[in-house]
Amino acid sequence: MDQPTFAFDDGSNSGAIDGAKPEPTYSVVELNSLVRDTLRRAHPEEVWVRGEVQNLSRSAAGHTYFSLVEKAGRGDRVQGRLDVALFRDDRRAVTQALGAVPGAELGNDVEVRIRGRVTLYPPTGRYQLVMADIDPVFTVGGIAANRHRVLQALAAEGLLGANGERELVAVPLRVGLITSAGSAAYHDFVHELDRSGYAWQVVVVDVRVQGAAAARRIKWALGELSQLDVDAVVLVRGGGSRADLGAFDTELVARAIAAMPVPVITGVGHEIDRSVADEVAHTSCKTPTACAQRLVTSVAEFLGGLDDASMRVAARARQRIAMATHEVDHAATRIEQGGPEAVARQRSLLERAHGRIDDLARRRAGDAAGRLDACARRVGDLGRRATLGGAQSLDARERALVTAANHHLSRGALRLDAHETVLRALDPRRVLERGYSITRTADGRVVKGVAAVGVGAILETELAAGRFTSRIEAITEDPGE
Repeated sequence: MDQPTFAFDDGSNSGAIDGAKPEPTYSVVELNSLVRDTLRRAHPEEVWVRGEVQNLSRSAAGHTYFSLVEKAGRGDRVQGRLDVALFRDDRRAVTQALGAVPGAELGNDVEVRIRGRVTLYPPTGRYQLVMADIDPVFTVGGIAANRHRVLQALAAEGLLGANGERELVAVPLRVGLITSAGSAAYHDFVHELDRSGYAWQVVVVDVRVQGAAAARRIKWALGELSQLDVDAVVLVRGGGSRADLGAFDTELVARAIAAMPVPVITGVGHEIDRSVADEVAHTSCKTPTACAQRLVTSVAEFLGGLDDASMRVAARARQRIAMATHEVDHAATRIEQGGPEAVARQRSLLERAHGRIDDLARRRAGDAAGRLDACARRVGDLGRRATLGGAQSLDARERALVTAANHHLSRGALRLDAHETVLRALDPRRVLERGYSITRTADGRVVKGVAAVGVGAILETELAAGRFTSRIEAITEDPGE
């Protein structure tokens, strides 16, 4: 009976059964190298690949690494990813090719068409494309095509001019600012506001406005500010390459701007091209400083309008005061000139009235005396025929005569009172009692305007309760006169 034999196996004969040829055992690097060689044999030539650049970085040795991704439809979902390595020696040729076409760049979120060889890096087993060339015309065309597609989509939905219809308030002092805090764009904007001297209230949302996630960060910042009580939102960053500004050409940012309830002002720091964000925003400025100047100008124009209105109101008030003063002076002049004449006329009327009253009284007295004489003669003629009834008749006549005289005297007194009332109404002192005054020069002339006096002149002002003397220190002419 055969007994089984056990022996230590060091792995060199692994897989050998009953004398068969042993199967090879590879180390990790060996296996990765085998796969690399297989790939090279299957794809000996370089191939063209297109996709969107993400996570671009450069090493200290001068190599460039990034991911080339393929997205699903119009969304941001990545459905394919390929690692790409651009080594320092090949990078010079790629940079030269990009420089030959204006606007062509290798940066994040840029659609590119690149050429390279498919390989695998044995130490890590990383499958990658070693880049050797780029199609710059495709890159520029891809940027333009994507921009055109986004603008068409927004226009079809009526969103392209939505934010432009938001009304910017006359005094937009409450501002929401989206940028990287501490950046040059931030300092340029804030410094320009501070220099104006107005009372600004700035809410800063600190986000990085470039890089792979810049579009999502900007959208989030806009959403945060949409919930605050601000008058306008300003989105700024300094200058940069087309790739650095890629977030401002994305549909994500454009739709977020269109949905904002307040005006959005962009200042992306580029002087030639307009981004999609510029097209959708309420106002597009060339630089962050220009954004601040736009807000400062709005406030300054409002304050200027207030100043103009104040000046117009003041000028109208001065005009009205001048007219009222002229009317008062004219009335005072009429009173001053007509008062003595009126008093003289009233005195003449009173004297004539007194004279008429005296004449009437004398005539009445003469008539009464004549009648009394006639009565006396009749009494003498009648003699003893006079009776008690005759005496009573004489008394009645006497009473009637006295009554008539008193009646005429009363009427004369009433007319005299009426004339005195008119005289009092025309008295200049009644005007003074209403708060007005009369100013005369030292020789008694009434002052009717500043041309009649000079600095240093002595004036006497008459009020209802007295007089005072003053000296002119300065004269100011009213421009409204």
